[in-house]
Amino acid sequence: MKQKVAKPIVLLMIAEMKKKIFIIIFFCLLCIPSLGMLFFKTDVSVEQRQVQIFPSIKTGGKLNVKFFDQLNDYFSDNFAFRQNLIEADAIIKKNVFRQSGNEKVIVGSKGYLFFSETLDDYLGQNTLSKREIYSCGRVLSLLQENVEQNNRQFLFVIAPNKNSLYPEYMPKRYIKTSEQNNYSLLQAEMKKENINTVDLKKMFIDSGKEVYHKLDSHWNNQGAAMGCNAILNYLGKDHYDYTNERHTIKKNFSGDLYGMLFPKGNKKDTNVIYNKKSSYKVTSNNKKVTDISIETESKDKKESIVMYRDSFGNALIPFVADEFHNGYFTKAVPYNWNLQNEKKADKVVIELVERHIHSLIEEAPYMAAPLRAGNLNTMEVNSNTTAEIGDDEEYVPISGKVDSKYIDDDSKIYVRLKSKDNEYTYEAFPAPIDVTSKNEGYDYGMYLDTSQVEAGTYDIDVITQKDNKYYSSGVKTSLELEE
Repeated sequence: MKQKVAKPIVLLMIAEMKKKIFIIIFFCLLCIPSLGMLFFKTDVSVEQRQVQIFPSIKTGGKLNVKFFDQLNDYFSDNFAFRQNLIEADAIIKKNVFRQSGNEKVIVGSKGYLFFSETLDDYLGQNTLSKREIYSCGRVLSLLQENVEQNNRQFLFVIAPNKNSLYPEYMPKRYIKTSEQNNYSLLQAEMKKENINTVDLKKMFIDSGKEVYHKLDSHWNNQGAAMGCNAILNYLGKDHYDYTNERHTIKKNFSGDLYGMLFPKGNKKDTNVIYNKKSSYKVTSNNKKVTDISIETESKDKKESIVMYRDSFGNALIPFVADEFHNGYFTKAVPYNWNLQNEKKADKVVIELVERHIHSLIEEAPYMAAPLRAGNLNTMEVNSNTTAEIGDDEEYVPISGKVDSKYIDDDSKIYVRLKSKDNEYTYEAFPAPIDVTSKNEGYDYGMYLDTSQVEAGTYDIDVITQKDNKYYSSGVKTSLELEE
């Protein structure tokens, strides 16, 4: 009888022990992501985004009330094997469900990946308003005017979004609502404003060549060489033409979209490698084409260039730098328009990707506002227009927002300074001095070159135009300029 009673007890003890072992194993598994952070550091650079750093208990001398929220975000971004799990999820979604495991990446056909931020441009939706498109064109017009007044050449080019060139590889579920988008709208506006530009989109499509990477959002070396060729042809600059240059195709390029989708993946994209080697030298402390700014020299060439560019300029720089005695290439914003004088540029070029067209009116370029002749016959109104004066070592910044009721979609914005003895009228950029909220074309900003103005106390007025009438804003702001 005792043996018969003992057997169930032993079984119960074994079952209880198994339960405890299971709990211990489960608890250990839960701890692996946290404890693993001590030994396995997550490299988030491939994900092309900002991540939460380890938070401070105090900020500004006070207790950080968001500490635990930030700690949670820090853990979410950095726990061990995070990218391995992301990789596994992305592989299953891509290969089984033909979907993307990253909201910023669109999985297309034939191995093409696309950047989701270009979707509005592709679909022709959420386009800029008439006022915003006009403002983008007006910013370019003022920049071009300044360059040409200094007897230099100006050119603006838009690097097309990849899905603008290869719509056949986009998922069929994305149906365009309009063929009109910010690219086509700005092209039409630039024609009205007589902006010097080259239509790279049309050139690439007409070529029928593969000019963008499949696994990256940017153009490949062939696209960059063709872009350089178009830019320098327009500027009338003699240069080497890579059209018939011998080359090889190598699988050696790490795609940004692939890295976002598969953080731990090692698949390489193809790139065109030309036999001709670059001859320019980097003369700045910054040496990489990915740096904010880089300065170059090609001793056997003539002229100099300043190029304001974005990440598409990374592949463009080697081709352009080879053709100029001096080159200065910068990603810094707002555009410092004084660089053309500092670098004694013969050519001034802006390269901007299609999806960032709105950035033209996000922040006013650093440039002395152009003085406009003649007195405007204005009607004073009680509007909601604002004006603020900032501090600057060289120029005085004046900025604000105009009342949309007193301006047309295609009207300029003026700032008038009036004292007892003098009066000056300037045209402002339709863009703010500091980036705050989305500019819908009613923000303005200008930098006043005080060397052009006599000393005195000036009342500042903001002037707009609507239905062929000029309106004085009625703002009460004054500026005192000393000798």
